[in-house]
Amino acid sequence: MKAPHSATYQDNYANAAMTARTRPNMDRDQQRNRNPAELRLLPAQRTSTSAFESPDLRFNKARRRRRSEQVPPVIVEYRRSYRVLIVSALLVSLAASFVTLSAGFQLDGSQNSFYTFRKWYTGLNGTLELEFKTEQPNGLVLYTDDGGTYDFFELKLVEGALRLRYNLGGGAQIITVGRELHDGHWHKVQVLRNDEQTSLIVDGVSQQRSTKGKEFQFGKFASNSDVYVGGMPNWYSSKLALLALPSVIFEPRFRGAIRNLVYADQPGGSTRRQEIKQQRDIKCGDVPCDHGELPARERPLRGVRGGNTTDACERNDPCQHGGICISTDSGPICECRNLEYDGQYCEKEKAPSEATFRGTQFLSYDLGQTGAEPIVSAQDAISFYFRTRQPNGLLFYTGHGTDYLNLALRDGGVSLTMGLANGKQEMHIKPSKVRFDDHQWHKVTVHRRIQEISSITSFCRLVTVVDDVYTDHSHIAGKFTMLSSSRVYVGGAVNPRALLGARVHTNFVGCLRKVEFSADTLNLNLIDLAKSGSKLIQVAGNLEYQCPSGDPQDPVTFTTRESHLVLPPWETGKQSSISFKFRTKEPNGIIVLATGSKQPRAKNPVLIAIELLNGHIYIHLDLGSGASKVRASRRRVDDGDWHDLILRRNGRDAKVSVDGVWNDFRTPGDGTILELDGHMYLGGVGPAYNSVSWPAAIWTATLRQGFVGCLRDLVLSGKAIDIAAFARVQDSASVKPSCHVQANVCNGNPCLNGGTCLEGWNRPICDCSATLYGGPTCGRELATLAFNGSQHMTIWLGNGQGTKTQTEELVIRFKTSRPAGLLLLTSAESNSPDRLEIALVAGRVRASVRLSDREKNLLAGQSVLNDNNWHTIRFSRRASNLRLQVDGAPPVRGMLSETILGRHSTMEIRSVHLGGLFHAEEEIQMTSTMPNFVGQMQGLVFNGQRYLDIVKSLGPELSALPSATFKLTARFVNSPAGQPYHAATFRSKHSYVGLAMLKAYNSISIDFRFKTVEPNGLLVFNSGRRNDFVAVELVNGHIHYTFDLGDGPVTMRDKSRIHMNDNRWHQVSIRRPGPKTHTLTVDDSFEIISLTGNNMHLELAGILYIGGVFKDMYSKLPASISSRSGFEGCLASLDLGDASPSLTSDAVVPSSLVVSGCEGPTKCSQNACANRGNCVQQWNAYACECDMTSYTGPTCYDESIAYEFGNNKGMVQYTFPENAQADTEEDNIALGFITTRPDAVLLRVESATTQDYMELEIVEGNIFMVYNIGSVDLPLGEIGTKVNDNAYHVVRFQRKGGNATLQLDDYNVQALTPQSHHSTVFNTMSNVQVGGKFSRNGRNRIERPFAGVIAGLSVNKLRILDLAVERDPHITIRGDVQLTPASGYPGALDDLIFSGAGSGCRGDDEDECTPPFESGSGDDLITPVYVPPTKQTTTSQQGNSLSTGGSSSGGVITNGTERACDDEDCVHGSGDYGETTEQFTSTSTARGSESNNEMVTITTTGRSDVTTEQHQGSSSSSSSGSTPSYATTQSSSSSNSGGSAASTPGQVSTTSSVATTSTQRATSSSTSTSSSTTTTTTTTTTTQATPPPEIRSTVTERDTTPYDVYIAGGGMGGSGRNDHDRMQLPDEHHPLPPLPPPIPPQDPPPYGPYGGNTYNTNMNNYRPKGKGGRINSIEEERTAMIIGIVAGILIAVVLVILLVLWLKSNGDRGYKTESEKAAAYGSHNPNAALLGNTSTNGSYHQQRQHHMQGGGGGGGAGQQQHHGQQQMHNGHNGNGNGGGGGGGGMMSSGSGSLGYGSDGRPQMAGLVQPKAKKRDSKDVKEWYV
Repeated sequence: MKAPHSATYQDNYANAAMTARTRPNMDRDQQRNRNPAELRLLPAQRTSTSAFESPDLRFNKARRRRRSEQVPPVIVEYRRSYRVLIVSALLVSLAASFVTLSAGFQLDGSQNSFYTFRKWYTGLNGTLELEFKTEQPNGLVLYTDDGGTYDFFELKLVEGALRLRYNLGGGAQIITVGRELHDGHWHKVQVLRNDEQTSLIVDGVSQQRSTKGKEFQFGKFASNSDVYVGGMPNWYSSKLALLALPSVIFEPRFRGAIRNLVYADQPGGSTRRQEIKQQRDIKCGDVPCDHGELPARERPLRGVRGGNTTDACERNDPCQHGGICISTDSGPICECRNLEYDGQYCEKEKAPSEATFRGTQFLSYDLGQTGAEPIVSAQDAISFYFRTRQPNGLLFYTGHGTDYLNLALRDGGVSLTMGLANGKQEMHIKPSKVRFDDHQWHKVTVHRRIQEISSITSFCRLVTVVDDVYTDHSHIAGKFTMLSSSRVYVGGAVNPRALLGARVHTNFVGCLRKVEFSADTLNLNLIDLAKSGSKLIQVAGNLEYQCPSGDPQDPVTFTTRESHLVLPPWETGKQSSISFKFRTKEPNGIIVLATGSKQPRAKNPVLIAIELLNGHIYIHLDLGSGASKVRASRRRVDDGDWHDLILRRNGRDAKVSVDGVWNDFRTPGDGTILELDGHMYLGGVGPAYNSVSWPAAIWTATLRQGFVGCLRDLVLSGKAIDIAAFARVQDSASVKPSCHVQANVCNGNPCLNGGTCLEGWNRPICDCSATLYGGPTCGRELATLAFNGSQHMTIWLGNGQGTKTQTEELVIRFKTSRPAGLLLLTSAESNSPDRLEIALVAGRVRASVRLSDREKNLLAGQSVLNDNNWHTIRFSRRASNLRLQVDGAPPVRGMLSETILGRHSTMEIRSVHLGGLFHAEEEIQMTSTMPNFVGQMQGLVFNGQRYLDIVKSLGPELSALPSATFKLTARFVNSPAGQPYHAATFRSKHSYVGLAMLKAYNSISIDFRFKTVEPNGLLVFNSGRRNDFVAVELVNGHIHYTFDLGDGPVTMRDKSRIHMNDNRWHQVSIRRPGPKTHTLTVDDSFEIISLTGNNMHLELAGILYIGGVFKDMYSKLPASISSRSGFEGCLASLDLGDASPSLTSDAVVPSSLVVSGCEGPTKCSQNACANRGNCVQQWNAYACECDMTSYTGPTCYDESIAYEFGNNKGMVQYTFPENAQADTEEDNIALGFITTRPDAVLLRVESATTQDYMELEIVEGNIFMVYNIGSVDLPLGEIGTKVNDNAYHVVRFQRKGGNATLQLDDYNVQALTPQSHHSTVFNTMSNVQVGGKFSRNGRNRIERPFAGVIAGLSVNKLRILDLAVERDPHITIRGDVQLTPASGYPGALDDLIFSGAGSGCRGDDEDECTPPFESGSGDDLITPVYVPPTKQTTTSQQGNSLSTGGSSSGGVITNGTERACDDEDCVHGSGDYGETTEQFTSTSTARGSESNNEMVTITTTGRSDVTTEQHQGSSSSSSSGSTPSYATTQSSSSSNSGGSAASTPGQVSTTSSVATTSTQRATSSSTSTSSSTTTTTTTTTTTQATPPPEIRSTVTERDTTPYDVYIAGGGMGGSGRNDHDRMQLPDEHHPLPPLPPPIPPQDPPPYGPYGGNTYNTNMNNYRPKGKGGRINSIEEERTAMIIGIVAGILIAVVLVILLVLWLKSNGDRGYKTESEKAAAYGSHNPNAALLGNTSTNGSYHQQRQHHMQGGGGGGGAGQQQHHGQQQMHNGHNGNGNGGGGGGGGMMSSGSGSLGYGSDGRPQMAGLVQPKAKKRDSKDVKEWYV
């Protein structure tokens, strides 16, 4: 994939990157004018060193060289020392007043002097820059590594030269540049990476090296270390395993100043000036540092002088917009690396880098032609903006060889094809009903990232995002390691169809802006480079570096009848003209309306209007002296094609042309001037509440029919108008700045319930007049009014002022059994006879129209219509033409008497009456020839207004609208609920879909139905410009509607009495019927609000989110929105204004978790939750509440946290915070316990202010709860069952007021209802005492202590024992209390820890689990290791039991309580006495989040007792890989007779082994284990010990009677080291206490598996033994002896086999580069002494020496054996020279022992060692022995 690398790439891409800042005398303005990207990419010849230096600098260097050559070395040193003394004295004397702007970070070189900075993201071409000055020749300048595996960067001064030592997988490389850099002057340092090449530049002098291998990534960014400057933190001294270069800890610290540290600290991020990392963000290894507990010398900022407070860039950074502040001796300067800004402080915004491509122009570069190497990276990104009208064209291409990425516009969508190695991928982003060739700006971002998944396979993730909304993901797996780019084409190519992956064959035509290509930290703005004349970029054709701001040719589409644009007043006079192009398929709509005020002597207001009526164009023109209406088109123009219209006028004369056909006309009267002072309306007149007036002759305006179609090329009096620009800033949701045709919109019959579909312009028009439903698709039930003969509804138009019309259009549905009745009647002023009457006469419909003295009646209906069925009436009038139709019968037509069109055709309408005619004030029936209507009406539409829907949405506030006032005495009835339509299921709270932006600029209409069982979730959200937004959410089972029009957020809530999360359908309707009126209807709950703000428009932006938003967006939602998760459930019947979108097929952002139809919810079954857990219904699942079960887990089956309370009294106490001491009316308490005590207090809850308490206790073996809430003690108990039977019991207590219930296990519920009056409130709950209660005489004495185990304690859902494990500050643990391992509960499975691939991983995400082994042949064994549910029992020993000869103790036992070992340096096993057998089982995870379970089996001589001890250790790793789990089993003979097995007193003989066994499901015993093939290697170590305290354990086998054994001291034999050989770690400060006297054995209580005692729920198998419990029979002794002999022979055979295998495989071990590791850590390395490979005086070596020399198990001293790099995984192995025992090795019983790992570096035994990287080494198969 990559061509051979050469120095040319480094010259072109690295050395010139920052030359502007390496020239001290360069003018600052000249610096800023240089293009950093150009400097980095110029394919020029390499510049000599002198080119980077000024003459003065060269002169000074030459003078220093001459002096050093002439002066003897002794004098040089003397002068140098003298100069250093003088400078130091001056610095000290001026320290108080030192204010130099260039001070930087000061470090004094002390042992605590260092700085911590963020991680360096190196990528494959990263850079790091800094400046330093010092007078010390040696010191560590900077260090960072990969977290302790292999990769590192170390920058240090060595005898005045700067040395860069680094490792990227191919072995350590060293670059040295400069000399005598400790001259007290500032020196500029740059570290530049380019794939395998790394360069070090110091003051312009450059050196570079290449790394061997195939992979050059620097570790993994997530696990890499921070950047340390000046030195290393001291805590690394105890965690050398976390260092890839351990010797760095011993480097001398830097003394001097450092400034201008610049690098990238995030993947894909740009370089920036670094600031000191805050202490709270610093981690000590893999955990946060506890700076409060660390010694003062360990705190990170100690040892630095003054910090950086004197640095001007730190005190007041003047750079803006991401500019990098650079400190200089003359003050700060700003480097404007953000190419969008310029200026001295990067404060000036540059003109956008854009260019216009016309099909023959394009940009390109080809590095292969210039001899440069390709740009390689682990990740790259492409981003740009484009604007075009063309549906196809090549946008961007990059590739190298056969690898490519081809990005193009295809069929109006974004198309991407990619090839990498042998894999290919293709994606096409083209959302439903969205096109990107709309001549609007669209943003495209493509991101690729390589992720290694094995040594031979990598994974490339590909993400493409358009407009930050439309996203597609993909990936390719194959044999590749990086991304390469040697060719790039932008906007086209010579032959685009010849490019790899081509899907289009044409170049791009349009505008491109900010075309950026970034590869790791390299960032190229290609248009800027081309514009600046960079030699890298080739420009084909005459490219224009700008795009027109606006284009009058841009079309707009009016999508609804209410959509419109408002333009400024049209400046006209005596002459004017207007022209535009339009296209539509809808026959009616107002296109242009402009009005002016009425002049004093004018007859009418001036007016010009253009409308489309019945498919023809009509022109309305009135110059004030009379109106003229002319039909301009000879044929219909509603055919979907573009048509041209031109209107010119000169005075009264005018002519109009449609498609080139001219018509002349002349306005009446003498007016010649058209003075328009009102706004011009395009496409419509807006909502009904708009105060826009028009003459009655404009019929489409009267009928509220706006233009739906496309409009473009608007020219007013010769001035082109960019109407698309108006659309973008006004109603951008309803007026789209584009024009596309969608054919056959009625396919599939989108109209429901029998509605008729008509083809509109890109929309279906559903005629629902013959159905019971309404809405955009006839799916929503119509509002229905019922009249009883005395009820009515009245509408006053124009707020009582009335209106004048020349046309009416009416639709109404009715149902009645009466043959006669008044349906509708209009009335005018009292002196006007005009009226329109619709009535039922003799079962038929009659329409009567009266205009002045003319009247006409029409009768329709072939059959009797009073049949109590629904009928539909349609009536229309156009001047004198009348039309009446009933149902589907042929219409009846009529005409008023002939008259001229004008005043005599105008009807005055002041009010509309339904159901009857009533007097407005007196509420009495007025004179009418028709009786009132009795029946029901629905679906009333009068002149485009749906008045019944409006009245229903207003509720009781019928006078809230400015356009109409209502009076209603009839009542609304509930229509039969229809079936939900377009239903969809949101399967997750994290799912959502995106729809087109909500059309809510002037009004809002949202309807939907939902069903869920979840109480919370975001339903609808659409953000907007500035602070505008609209949201609907479910909060605690109620609907919240929140919006902001710019005057602040407003929230409306339903007032329903029920919660909506009841798994039933609920209807939500949101309306904005007036400019300041908003309504919310939820089922029968109605809310209305009237605002007082001045903002009239809701300016939304972006898409409409349904069901939630993406997860990162919740934190950015407005504060008034409470939802932080999405909706989970069913959503249906969604109507948004004039559209009913499908949530699946119409989603522009679909989701796989949103499916069609309503699924679920999953039902709670009877046995869904175990152990009587409460099943909580969720949508696609259920949850189990386990608080009252004593169990935990998703189904209440898992064991809860348990604590064991010993015989010596102990307590766990929780103290409520002062602000959380609540008064409770209800209490719920549950716990599980095991005990044998007949009298004890389990739990006590106390009050802080009163005598209130609750006490759960055992009295004579029965459980009781006694509570007092202010009156008397109230006891409640279960007396029928004893609970001190050593069985597991669960008790549940619930209190509500004075009444309470108690239930033990599954027995009957015991209830208590006090007869007298009692208080109901427990006041000020202050503390909970678990395991006993405090004496009233003092707080330190525990009365009636509990002995046993308590698990799963829940007090009012507060898990107190869980808090104890988490070390909650409100928890106090006193006395004999220990955490119990989670095992032994009834129904619990035995724990199995798998020592194989994937072991220990518990994450839900598969990416979190990394196989712990190297990939092998596939035959690796996966071995389950059984972990017995036992634990060490705490004894009553007083004082300390710390051995003088053993290893450092993992915990100190004081007063019977063992302090947990929480430090990795603690060593388990010290303090043990006698001959000890230990078994450790260690489990680790990738990030150290899981704890280890160490299983210790201790056997001592003197008694035949067996004790099993289980410790909770911790294991962590900073690498992202997993470390295999392994088990170490130690055993030895307990005989103290002579021979090779003899031991001397005071010593311990310990045998370690690692077992690999197959899966077993049997219980362990002291004598045998059911297993199959076992491979064991044994190592014996002898350490000094003293007799132990008594520890008891009983281990049960299925077919064997359990027995008890006790431990006592015994004689030991053999030879070994004395007490001064005890291992001490670097930070170990434990004093050596005096030896305690031996403690006689004590009798433990007879209870079980927790802590070494048996709690056996099966009482038939429980047979407690008496004291002693020895094996007394001769047969048993002989059997044991035979078993021991056979086992010894088998072990010897296995040892020989394993030794041979190990020796054979020893030479094949290898990691990374073995030669590098041998050189770094071998015996001949100068740093080897620091690591303990040679005899040195270092503390580390001494500690290792003390430990390495161990005695044989029975014979002479053991001899340490070294085997090169490869040592045993758990320490060094040795062969014993004594008879019968193995040689001494690493400390066998401590988890903190220090050893050498397989890579030759020091490791801590018990710590998780990082997984070896996969390089070129062979697959490593290790036998864990």
